[in-house]
Amino acid sequence: MTDLLVYISLLILIVSVIAVFFLRHKKGSRHYLSKLAKAGSVLNTRKGEVAIVLYTSAADKMKVFSAFIHEGIINGDSVEYIYPDEEYGKVRAKLKEYGIDVEKYEREGSLHLTSLTEYYMPDGKFDKERAVKKGLALRAEAKSKGYKHRRELIDVGDFSFLNGQWQIYLNYWDDPRWGAPSGVGVLYEPFIIELTAINIGEMNETQVAEILKAFGGGRVAPTKLIDLIEWKDAFSKSIGLPHEQMLGRKFLLEFDPSSTYEKSIEDFVKEALANVEPIFIFTPRGSVIHTALAKQPIKFFLMSSVSAPKMVAENEVLLPANSALILDSFNKVLETHNGTNVCLVFDSLSELLMSVGLEETYKFIKYALEMLASQSATVLFLFNPNAHDPKIVSNLKSLFKYQLAYEKDGMHIIRGS
Repeated sequence: MTDLLVYISLLILIVSVIAVFFLRHKKGSRHYLSKLAKAGSVLNTRKGEVAIVLYTSAADKMKVFSAFIHEGIINGDSVEYIYPDEEYGKVRAKLKEYGIDVEKYEREGSLHLTSLTEYYMPDGKFDKERAVKKGLALRAEAKSKGYKHRRELIDVGDFSFLNGQWQIYLNYWDDPRWGAPSGVGVLYEPFIIELTAINIGEMNETQVAEILKAFGGGRVAPTKLIDLIEWKDAFSKSIGLPHEQMLGRKFLLEFDPSSTYEKSIEDFVKEALANVEPIFIFTPRGSVIHTALAKQPIKFFLMSSVSAPKMVAENEVLLPANSALILDSFNKVLETHNGTNVCLVFDSLSELLMSVGLEETYKFIKYALEMLASQSATVLFLFNPNAHDPKIVSNLKSLFKYQLAYEKDGMHIIRGS
């Protein structure tokens, strides 16, 4: 009974703090939180950007492709999906399985499905001039019809439609008429969002390296690389779990600030992207994590010295180091993505401890874990144990069922499996 009364008192206190806070602030604060809580592009692809997607038969590419297509249709884009000839039946079945009404969108004209041969080789021959003119004409047509963007998803497979001679396709892909006179794959026109997918399952390392070098390999902005093979378990494999078993867990991740712990967060982000899961990062402005990932269009809630939430970029909101407001931001993300696997990074508990003290931080963690318990949210809470008294460290660690540590020699599992 005593424990129940303590829990009820804690709950009332937290709810009261949240209510008082929002009575003192403008409605615009909640608008910023709601706006940022919405997921960005499923693959963090932006207008005017080209992405190279690598996959094998073991990767669930259709989950990613379907999300990319659905996002485009909902956003008012014209979507063209060009696929390997042998996948005709599979493409339509998988798109329907992932919730896309193929026939409806085809009738409306927002979705076009075409095989590689139908698109590039209607007479059995690959004609670069014909293909370039066709592509430019389709882009102009989409723009004239008032679509916001033209999304082009081109799955070239293993280039078997060109008898494996990928250099032929590269010559077409790199044509300066696409708006890229100064570098391979650079596409500056903001009307276009493009994915070129390549099946490297049967290729050797030398072939893959040559293709990546030729197609940019993420080195030439805004061309980026999305590796569905390496990224699908980039973080979970470091703790010995398949991605599916990691979902929904709330981890305390202790880190050594002299280590390269930010790489583990990059892996966490990559895994979320490869599995089409929205990712949100809470971190101090200018932190190691923020600096490492700032160039990625990831959703950031940045703790700072501001007195009220302030949107400073399309993907960044400044937050006061206020536990009630942080909790409300958590809640906004969960409400917006109810029923979806969501990934969160909270960096870091150490800064919160220094800002609001042990008691408030302890309450924040307990309430956050209660809020997240029944949600499909995978969360990393970052903590630097060397910056605090051992008793404080012990108190905070006792709240977490799953505990990890990233030190100079890499990741370690402390508790849970």
